[in-house]
Amino acid sequence: MNQPTQSCPDAATTLFNLPDYRIVTAVMNGDGIRVVTIASDFPPGCPGCGMISTRVHSRRRQRVRDILVAGLVSVWWAKRRFFCDEPACTRKTFAESTPQVPRFARSTARLKDTLKDAVVSSGRAASEVAAAFGVSWWLVNTVVVAAALALPSVDLLTPARLGIDEHRYRSVRWFKDQQSGKWSRFEPWMSTIVDVDSGQVLGIVNGRDSHGVGAWLKSRPAAWLAGIETVGIDPSAAFRKALREHLPDAAVSVDHFHLVLLANDMLTGVRQRVAREQHGSSRFVVNISGLIFTTKREEPLWQACPCCLG
Repeated sequence: MNQPTQSCPDAATTLFNLPDYRIVTAVMNGDGIRVVTIASDFPPGCPGCGMISTRVHSRRRQRVRDILVAGLVSVWWAKRRFFCDEPACTRKTFAESTPQVPRFARSTARLKDTLKDAVVSSGRAASEVAAAFGVSWWLVNTVVVAAALALPSVDLLTPARLGIDEHRYRSVRWFKDQQSGKWSRFEPWMSTIVDVDSGQVLGIVNGRDSHGVGAWLKSRPAAWLAGIETVGIDPSAAFRKALREHLPDAAVSVDHFHLVLLANDMLTGVRQRVAREQHGSSRFVVNISGLIFTTKREEPLWQACPCCLG
């Protein structure tokens, strides 16, 4: 009878599916949360010399943040500390680590990848992702910042299609000048330049005028600008001015939302004009609770309802 040579994990370990780990215990605490204790199957190599050790120095339990597995799970790692048996190594003991939970880490690599995809790829807010996965906002922000720092330099990319749009990142603020005593209005707007094909944010500038976007485009290499074929914007004269100066050969497209909005506004204007031509330019009637109001001066301001004479 043939027997498989690879390891055969139990069903719970297979469902949990954390590489290099196996489930030791799985219980339900008083709050109804599953508490899963895991142990590492990864070879315990010394980080100083790489020597594989088998002598255990001590054991302790460490809380590890992980993804949701059919709901919230509290994961505890039965972590071991080993002796280093290499006489020339300066390390006498070392704690085990794995690719999923490296040294000094408190979260699994698959959790960080999931948080990054939820924010960067799906476009969800960091606070929403933190609440959904039961982690802190700071962890989500750290993951996103680390992903942004790992991106290549903008000048090394070769985008062909750009998208430019403005965003208001908070409410309008008023500031008082201490010397003159006058109040000034501050518009918290920013303009974002993205690569349409990849969705990567290429640059963020203050304001929504032509100066910020123009200065950002001016700082790009000539070969980079020559590769831009199309730029998508909203009907903004400021963005159009910056593109005429720095990307004169690029085609400019307007997003369909604003085109549909402008078409609806034009249709509304035509309907209002036809209604005024048919019914008179000064007549505007509103029927509220049986009363008929009119703006014609020669007619009474109100008259009785023809149905109930009220």
